[in-house]
Amino acid sequence: MSWRHYALTLSGSAQRLSSVLGDTQPGGTQDVACRQILLAADPANTAVVYVGGASPVVSATSHAFSLDPTQASQGPVSIGPFNAGPVKLSEIWALGTANERLMIGIVEY
Repeated sequence: MSWRHYALTLSGSAQRLSSVLGDTQPGGTQDVACRQILLAADPANTAVVYVGGASPVVSATSHAFSLDPTQASQGPVSIGPFNAGPVKLSEIWALGTANERLMIGIVEY
């Protein structure tokens, strides 16, 4: 297992988290199996980041959860850890204001 971290620059449109790897397609060479994924809004952001799946498309009114950088008490959201059945960054989508960032930590299998 290895631990890695990334900063995904948001585009203002829904995007796969795997785009931080330069590989947006599911099953791509960089789309690694993750035991755990940690997500947090960059504290410098001014707007909420919405996180969800592909269907329905993540939006401000349809999402799994939101990350609000103005809430000092909000820590990172953990997806996992999983002992089996890994999750991949390509399976998770985010929507946020263009040029703001989503901080991503992963533990690979």
